[in-house]
Amino acid sequence: MSVRQSKRLKVAVEKAVVSATTSPPASKKRKTVAAAVVAASVSTATEKAEVPAAVDGKKNKSEATKSAWGALFSGPKTPTKGERVRTLAAGPMSAELQAKMDAFPAFEGVTKRASDARLKIVAWNVNGLRAVLKRDDSVHLRAYVAQEDPDIVCLSETKICRDELQKARQTTRRCIVFLEDFLPQFEHQYWSCAVKKGYSSTAIFSKTKPLSVKDELVVGEHTSKGAGPNGGKDQEGRFLALEFPRFWLVHTYVPNAGGKLERLDYRTKQWDQAILRELQAMEKSKPVIWCGDLNVAHQEIDIHDPKGNRNKSAGFTDAERESFGGILDSGFVDTFRHLHPDTQEFSYFGYRNNMRAKNKGWRLDYFVVSKALMPSVVRSLLLL
Repeated sequence: MSVRQSKRLKVAVEKAVVSATTSPPASKKRKTVAAAVVAASVSTATEKAEVPAAVDGKKNKSEATKSAWGALFSGPKTPTKGERVRTLAAGPMSAELQAKMDAFPAFEGVTKRASDARLKIVAWNVNGLRAVLKRDDSVHLRAYVAQEDPDIVCLSETKICRDELQKARQTTRRCIVFLEDFLPQFEHQYWSCAVKKGYSSTAIFSKTKPLSVKDELVVGEHTSKGAGPNGGKDQEGRFLALEFPRFWLVHTYVPNAGGKLERLDYRTKQWDQAILRELQAMEKSKPVIWCGDLNVAHQEIDIHDPKGNRNKSAGFTDAERESFGGILDSGFVDTFRHLHPDTQEFSYFGYRNNMRAKNKGWRLDYFVVSKALMPSVVRSLLLL
């Protein structure tokens, strides 16, 4: 569980523009491309020097929609190979995507990557890494990475892992080219893989080596509905966390409650409680940045038809909304909603019935931060 009409592009960006994740409810089996954009201020305080800067994402399938999301914080710039990336870019963005990127200004007062206080993180829900290379999505991503030059790339729902890539047939080996040739500057690669092949899974690519990596989340003791027999650890590859000197980066693909809400209890009573415990434990040592497809429309403003979907659709049950709200109440902030309390923006649109053109969607993707980090955030918006 990463493009909208021009009216939504009128939202101003104060300091910078970057990008993050998105995806649809798995139970609906819809085809989408999603992403979002968040921008934030640069702090000169040395104690915040390594808080990251942005997150971008897309989810894809044929007849997809596109969006982008992220957040910018104070932090050191890592060595980059921007020119190498630009050379390797497979081609330009589509005219539609380029027009939307051009609608946003660059960093005020500085050229891209000119400040040592900026670090960018991109998160993309690829909905199958193999399939990405068979469509134009990889071209768009290459162009975007060439333009924004992120320091960290998060991929969710890869549906494949490194070992599988090495053993795969020729058509799949294109994924290896994608990872090694297209993203050569990301020397440090980490995977969280599902036990079931071709399902879920996440990955993070970083230019800077983290202090530590966690790819296991203890969800519950029973062995059904996602919690595996190995001590209750998540068996679906939905959790990956990197520790840096002054922050934790947590990237997740949160379980969908299912078309008949058959996984609702697992989602709310086990997964959500497990991720909250993990976030709180991390926060004892340093602030946390949590990004990804969180598979919930938290408030009525986050969905186009709250009355028609309430307690009927995965992602908009009272149990899911209250559970997510409980996480936020425990010391975390939904950056977009905090900065735009009355703004209705969506990160996911179903492919049926031309939902994107009708502006009927869901906001399922988030950039959540520890309250201590919120003063560093200037802007949070979606580029759709």
